[in-house]
Amino acid sequence: MSERQRVRLFQPGVVEQRSASGQPDLDSPEQIDRMVSLFYRRILEDPLLAPVFLEVARIDLDEHLPLIAAFWKKLLLGDDRYNRHMMAKHRAVDDKMPLTGAHHERWLALFMANLDQNFEGPYTDRARQLAARIIDNLYEQLSQRR
Repeated sequence: MSERQRVRLFQPGVVEQRSASGQPDLDSPEQIDRMVSLFYRRILEDPLLAPVFLEVARIDLDEHLPLIAAFWKKLLLGDDRYNRHMMAKHRAVDDKMPLTGAHHERWLALFMANLDQNFEGPYTDRARQLAARIIDNLYEQLSQRR
């Protein structure tokens, strides 16, 4: 599928789409914002990941959440406002505290659980695929540095 076809396929709907289960899809900026917010609640309650985000990376949620939402809006909706290089940020965190397979697996498990419990539809399916690919690439890139 070409990039043009992908963008056309994953354009936000005018009306929020809900599945037969009543769960919304990630087909709008508002639902992506909600997904990111719910996901970070999980992360910041997780005993393995919370210290990475709060103590090592020292994220400022007011600054970080809109960036992460913009990242997902770019991937799912074709929004072009995100233009950062995520690897540089993750390398900096990895330099302070090596991110292990356990960190990556836990991140993916929390991400998938968030989607499974709150969203459903083709955009959500795409987010699952992208998240798995992203975390695999991130782990591979960081592992190669050691």
